[in-house]
Amino acid sequence: MNFDFGEVLTRAGQITWKHKILWLISALPALTGIFILPLLFGLFFLSEFDQYGQPRFVEEPLLLVPFFLGGIFVTLLGFILTGIAGATVTFGVLRAEDGEEALSVRSLVEGAQKYWLRTLGVMFLTSVIFSFGYFILFGCLTLFGLVTLGLGFLCALPLIILLYPLMLVVYGFIEEALAAIVADDLGVIPAIERAWELVKANFWGILLLSFIVYFAISLLSGFISAPFMTPSFFMPFFADGSMPDMRVIMLFIAGLTLLMFPLMLLVQGVGITFLKAAYAITYLRLTRPKQVDAPLISEANA
Repeated sequence: MNFDFGEVLTRAGQITWKHKILWLISALPALTGIFILPLLFGLFFLSEFDQYGQPRFVEEPLLLVPFFLGGIFVTLLGFILTGIAGATVTFGVLRAEDGEEALSVRSLVEGAQKYWLRTLGVMFLTSVIFSFGYFILFGCLTLFGLVTLGLGFLCALPLIILLYPLMLVVYGFIEEALAAIVADDLGVIPAIERAWELVKANFWGILLLSFIVYFAISLLSGFISAPFMTPSFFMPFFADGSMPDMRVIMLFIAGLTLLMFPLMLLVQGVGITFLKAAYAITYLRLTRPKQVDAPLISEANA
């Protein structure tokens, strides 16, 4: 183990707090929620939902086409914005770690844009690989469970439990690959290979770091969202026993969502900035001595 957890997390917290401009960039992918809300609630309200009958889109499936296409568009937009924002924030973190006192959106975008396509390439390739592995694994588990009349699911329960820490390592692996692109100006395959080497050599360290980072982000998200979820919990106690009007419920949920949206943007900004900072600094500590004063970003300003 070549790095100190306390030092890495403390430094990540310092950069996150000092350079709040990174919050804005980190929150950029969450803005796709502006498009998701009309899709979700438009699908409901435009379907002429009858609580005692079938929704209109069941009888007219073509009504779902615009929402399906809209969902694909929002997914692709969110994927692209996630890659762009992630590379830009990582670039900013490395600039801050290199001693730069003030960061600007313009300088970050100009410096990070050459990493965008490679970042998206790593995200796409790792998503395809791990999604394929996920479906193969659960397909085999499902088949095994059906053949053994359900006993296979019980036997596979320990394996399923172990998937959670494994997923944390996978997240760490992907983040280290993304950090390698920006820190050492690597291509897609070399960045993945570098991340694989780091994870193999520091498996337990990456696992522990991922657990701490994701637990902290989940705790922050839960703390912020809990006050808004409380009214939903008490709604059944105020019902009069009759069939509730789904439109009223959806309007209530929409109102809560709109109230939560700005706060969740803030949580996204702070959480993702801290996450990117933690993994980027970890990459630096594992690949180069801290005391070396060489530039951290390969030819970033060339």
